[in-house]
Order: sequence, then C-alpha cells, then structure tokens
Amino acid sequence: MKALVIRSAKDTDIPTIVSIEAAAPGAAHWPKSHYGRALTDAGRLVLVAEQAEFEVLGFLVAYISIPEWELENIAVSPEARRRGVGRALMTALVERALQAGATEIRQEVRASNTAAQKLGLSVGFIPEGRRPDYYRDPTEDALLFKHLLA
Repeated sequence: MKALVIRSAKDTDIPTIVSIEAAAPGAAHWPKSHYGRALTDAGRLVLVAEQAEFEVLGFLVAYISIPEWELENIAVSPEARRRGVGRALMTALVERALQAGATEIRQEVRASNTAAQKLGLSVGFIPEGRRPDYYRDPTEDALLFKHLLA
C-alpha cells in the first residue's frame, strides 16, 4: 500500500466520507449535514486517511470538548479494510489526544461489531461496560471501551 497520510478533513471530503459510511454497516449513520457541522465545530475532530493524494480511504469523528474524548464514528472503505487504515486513524486520534492533554478516549461499539472491538483493543482500549438494548435496527447491546491516556 502506498504511503498513508492522516489529515484533518475538508468540506470537499464530505461526499467520500458519506459514501464510506454508507458502505460500513457497523458505522454510525449520520445525515450528510452532520458531517458539515462537525467540520466547523471546534469541539469535534474529523480526520481522514488519504492515500495517493486525494484518495480518501477512511475517516473518524471524535468529540473533543472535554478531557474525556469520545470516538463517535469511524469507517474504512470496503476495498481498504484489513490494510491498517483503521489502526492508523485510531493511532492518530490517540496521539492528538495525548498532545491536547486529554485524560481518556471513550468508545461504544455494537456487540456484533467484532472488527471494531478488535481494532480498539489493538490500540490500547480496554472494556469498561455494557449498555443493554442500546442500539436499534436491530436492537443490540453497546459495549463500552476506554483508552486511558494519563
């Protein structure tokens, strides 16, 4: 795989972000307008993984307004999965959180989304709890994870 660059997302990335999200059943599904607002919200971090100049392969959105950051959404395009893109995004999130002085990063994951669980565990997230019947369509538990940064 060619060199991967993690950078802040731009308005022009939104159509690709929406397309990647639509192809990722485990991702949070947001209206397109939410991504535009996230880009202009100082309390959110939106990163993209880019390869070969302008080929966006994945993205993440995190809430960063308080010391306990929250990973809100992450997805990788189907053709780029299992190639380290998600791990690169998660690693960049952890690095930025450390630089900003955050104390932890939180994440909730569908119980059936084993790929997301394994990814989080691989970069230092630990299980923290469960919210029964948290998700709808289908009804499913949310597993809670956190990454302690202190």
